[in-house]
Amino acid sequence: MKKYILTAAAVMAMALSATVYAQPPGYMIANYTITDQAGFQRYMDAAGPLAPKYGGKIIVFNMNATAVEGKPKMVMAIAEFPSLADAQRFYNSPEYTAARRLRIESTEGSVVITEGFVAPTQKP
Repeated sequence: MKKYILTAAAVMAMALSATVYAQPPGYMIANYTITDQAGFQRYMDAAGPLAPKYGGKIIVFNMNATAVEGKPKMVMAIAEFPSLADAQRFYNSPEYTAARRLRIESTEGSVVITEGFVAPTQKP
């Protein structure tokens, strides 16, 4: 019995050592309601071209998202970046900080920066 347990543990250790994790992407997820359309348009004009400068791309932007649970706000926006650090660099950049003020003044809601999930893969 002891030999079997050691063998199983060795197999599991080998399998785990063969697991590779790619760097997870970073996401900026915004959910808000527009309270000042003109101010929000100024935000869009200022922020629109910035994400690509930090390796980001807008993957979701819906100004009339449908809630199926809870009470989220109407606008859903998600920007994807190569890493969490890239998303944070974008959010804290001088250019986006200036644009962000326009969004904060013209919307009510939330913004979250998070690391994405990357499933482990086995080494070939």
